[in-house]
Amino acid sequence: MKILLINKYHFMRDGGTRAYFDMAKILAERGHEVMFFSMEHPQNQPGSWNEHFVSEVDYNATDLSLWTKIQIAAKIIWNWEAQKKLEALIKKAKPDVAHLHVIYHQLSPSIIWTLKKHGIPIVMMLHDYKLVSPNYSLFVRGKIWEHTSGFRCIIDRAVKDSVSKSIVCAFEKWLHMFLGSYDKIDVFLAPSRFLIEKFRTLGFKCKITYLPHSLAPQKKSQGTIVREKDTFLYFGRLSSEKGVDTLLEAFALLGDEKKLWIVGDGPDRKKLEAMVMEKNIASRVTFFGTRYGDDLEALKQKAEAIVLPSCWYENFPYTVIESLQSGTVVIAADRGGIPERITHGENGLLFEAGNAEMLAETLHFLEKMPLDIMRARAKESVADLTEESFATQLLGIYIALLDKEEMVAKMSERE
Repeated sequence: MKILLINKYHFMRDGGTRAYFDMAKILAERGHEVMFFSMEHPQNQPGSWNEHFVSEVDYNATDLSLWTKIQIAAKIIWNWEAQKKLEALIKKAKPDVAHLHVIYHQLSPSIIWTLKKHGIPIVMMLHDYKLVSPNYSLFVRGKIWEHTSGFRCIIDRAVKDSVSKSIVCAFEKWLHMFLGSYDKIDVFLAPSRFLIEKFRTLGFKCKITYLPHSLAPQKKSQGTIVREKDTFLYFGRLSSEKGVDTLLEAFALLGDEKKLWIVGDGPDRKKLEAMVMEKNIASRVTFFGTRYGDDLEALKQKAEAIVLPSCWYENFPYTVIESLQSGTVVIAADRGGIPERITHGENGLLFEAGNAEMLAETLHFLEKMPLDIMRARAKESVADLTEESFATQLLGIYIALLDKEEMVAKMSERE
């Protein structure tokens, strides 16, 4: 089967790109031909399909002329270049199925029309809330923001605290809702039941199929794992919705024996480093920067527990399932899809999102828990997330779509 995977980034950046690359690996290992469509970027993984990628656009650049800003806004709403380059790729590769991940802004929903023009069945994995709200995270200035109205988005400056950016995203949502762009997608998938329910609550009418992410088989550890007592690890993006400021506030309330390792990077890194100095906890907090693979795994297996203090509605964070797979206890906020995998007192502990005092108490309480039993339960709790199970379900969806397309084509011929 020829499968076209589409995502706006083609380098490891976040959970969405992780799911995109994992899916490619799983499909390729089972003999399917995988092709990619994305945006040009210096950090992109090399490949033969990169020549078809759209031009890079930095939406966070501040030194842009008014005309450049207008051009960028137009691309967010409808990307003609993306359509043209995707058209060329389709004619060359003739994919059987297209699987979309995160496409807004850099690629735009305009590519859906190109795929449908060529009769290609479309599957989309939902990683955030962009299809129901102009604000993809439902999180504005430190608080949950559950609104779908473009007008409300503009009034509240819900996109990057900017009126102009909020206007563009509000119009983008209205236009593609009016045109029915997303109605052309055949199957929607979501890795968490929470996201499915939240979409329904916010008025999304299309059926969404539950398909959790998978985990590759874990490498056998060499020797006994030695945990560093009173050492906690956060790994992930350093941005406001991740709640790392709450974690630092909690650490300031704890004794000097507690240590924190922070792995990752993002727009809030300097702010968080300044906060560490301000609260006089620099001797207990270490920033490691970005780590992947064996380097990250080594830190996970040394830490006594992983902390995930997210303030927004996390979908199905890899942080949680990877940590559980490694037999590491997870202390996490009780928000979004997180509680679907964390059972309080069994394989981890939950605390009220944004509550630094409760988090501090939870971190302190961990030493009273039967950690060896919890670590064993942690591994058991994600044993169902195998690549084989994921591949079977995903390929079943593709095959059902192709059979449906074939049936429709045959009926059209008869008519």
